[in-house]
Amino acid sequence: MPKRFFDDLATKAIEFNLGFVSKIFINATDKSNQGIEDNSSQIIELKPLKSTLPTIQRKIQARPLFRGISDSITRGDLVLFTLISKKFYYIGPLNTFNQPNYSPSNFYSKNLENRNSRLSSNIGEDGYGSQYPKKRVVKLSKPRYRIDLLTNDEYPTSNHSDLLFEGRHGNGIRIGSRSKFPILNISNNNVYTQESLIAGSLISLISKGSLEEHFGQQNSDFKLSIDMPTEKVNLFSLNTGNNSTENVFNYSYGSVEDGDITNDQIIITSDKITFDARSSNGDFTVSSNRNINFGAKQNFTLNNQGQSVINSGNIYLGEKARDKKEPMVLGDELRALLLKFAEILQDSRALVQGVPIPLYNKESGTPMFNRIQALITELTPQPDGERPNSDTGVYKESITKFLSKKHFIETNTDRSNNNEG
Repeated sequence: MPKRFFDDLATKAIEFNLGFVSKIFINATDKSNQGIEDNSSQIIELKPLKSTLPTIQRKIQARPLFRGISDSITRGDLVLFTLISKKFYYIGPLNTFNQPNYSPSNFYSKNLENRNSRLSSNIGEDGYGSQYPKKRVVKLSKPRYRIDLLTNDEYPTSNHSDLLFEGRHGNGIRIGSRSKFPILNISNNNVYTQESLIAGSLISLISKGSLEEHFGQQNSDFKLSIDMPTEKVNLFSLNTGNNSTENVFNYSYGSVEDGDITNDQIIITSDKITFDARSSNGDFTVSSNRNINFGAKQNFTLNNQGQSVINSGNIYLGEKARDKKEPMVLGDELRALLLKFAEILQDSRALVQGVPIPLYNKESGTPMFNRIQALITELTPQPDGERPNSDTGVYKESITKFLSKKHFIETNTDRSNNNEG
């Protein structure tokens, strides 16, 4: 019985054959020919090849063999195909030139085409379509860096490659590592043999090594945009104001010189980056166990239709404000002080032969009483509106014009336990 079971398996071996892709179907509108199934995405029409000097064969249609993974394919590629339960499947294209964007048949000739084909004017000398974008794209590689932690004698026997998913036009995903430290890179529009911080777009997750140690071949002079020199004097660096000992971005974070400790970090770089939490109840949250730094070469704008709350131990407007030489003014405290001053003037009298008389205007000779009273009225809280107040819940707003109705600052509370610095 066991021998019979294995004999049955042997008789059901799957055989792959070589095929030349003559047409591809990438969406529902491409299935104009009869016999193409409704879900036609990445189904191909191919010509079976029986020898290295092929003759014209009957065209067949094949679907990708793997369910969730389908490689990019175009007319002129070579594939391997097989027949399983009356359906044809293919894998490929074959990596004929080891270039992401160029994998035509390396023995193409006009014998692979139908005689009197209407497509001949749209087909190049290599079998690819004449308008196929043959942009030269080099395959991603893995240059040797010191972060591999291998000596010259160890490198030939202990180095390892990465798992790469590469598109045709300079985009790819690298699932790899340096030494035992994992890496995950997602790159787009990359023109180099490795991912770049200065060209295209990149999301890089690394667990050990500085940015220069990972991307030094093309990016030895990499700087954040705010630290790049310009014609104008650069007055700001990214971490300006954090503390007195660290006022620049740490470009050496995670260096191999730090020892065998994992230093995870993520960098996202592109010409333009947009984050958008679009749900009606969605939030965009940024959290850090230490510092959060924002830097811009030009303007920084904050817009929102609701409240803006900055809850901080201390707030400084400008780096020099950390010297605490010019404190901000509390509006209500100033109003109360001016009210007291106006009341003092209102209660003040001049003595003429021992008799107190009110103050008079030196030019018009009229009493100052009305003018001082108008000032007192303006400085006195009036029931003409309400605004929230953390102490009383509701505060009767004064008609004092120098008090903002939109911007408020905190009163002088105990901040002895703040984490400044």
